[in-house]
Amino acid sequence: MTRPAPSPAPLPPLPPAADLERRIRWPLVAVGIFLAMLLGLFAMAIVTLVAPAAPIEGLPDDPDALAARELVRGLTPVSGGALRFESALLGADSSARPITAADAGRIAEAAALIERARARRPRDPRLGICRAHLDLARRRYLRAEGGYRAVLYFGDHCPDAHLGLGVTLALEAQIESEALRSRALELQAIAQFAAVRPRDAPWLSALYDRAILLGQVGRGEEARRWAAEYLRHDPASAWALRLRRELGL
Repeated sequence: MTRPAPSPAPLPPLPPAADLERRIRWPLVAVGIFLAMLLGLFAMAIVTLVAPAAPIEGLPDDPDALAARELVRGLTPVSGGALRFESALLGADSSARPITAADAGRIAEAAALIERARARRPRDPRLGICRAHLDLARRRYLRAEGGYRAVLYFGDHCPDAHLGLGVTLALEAQIESEALRSRALELQAIAQFAAVRPRDAPWLSALYDRAILLGQVGRGEEARRWAAEYLRHDPASAWALRLRRELGL
């Protein structure tokens, strides 16, 4: 004798119309909030492009920082003219002489002064850049690289840090024995030089180094293009003569 089939379970009651409307409206509100956030981010991007943040440059008005500059004025951590370096702390022109072992005491004294200034102004990125410059001057490339990156980590536009990091990476590439690692360091250095904007104080130095390094990595057409841009602004200085010589112009 067969059992009768079980009767189907009753369907749940339909929600009231008001509840349906509420369930439909909430996703629309979420979509609206999401679109508003996207529009806000887009507006921020437009503002950044139209009115970029002012660069963080120079030295703070601090007696120890100014005294440190006097100790190392006219020195440069690079030599031979293959790279150009300038900052608010170290030498900025072609007459600046390379640092030698005899300058170690002056650099150490300048570093102590910068540390004293940093104790009073721990949040001033310009003093962090100065410390990285002095590490670069003492050929402490890894410490200098870390110092520059720490300043740039928060997204502030610090032209001296971009230039200093680019020079540091390029010098690291010169002593790197592994070819791929050396090339990667050179390309990173080029990117740092490219981050310096035309309105920034060290722009010509960054442009010079960018052209030089592009030539060294075999990107001759780009090197000549940026060299021409450099020579348009500086056609007859000692740096211009060196650039022409280095790139065979």
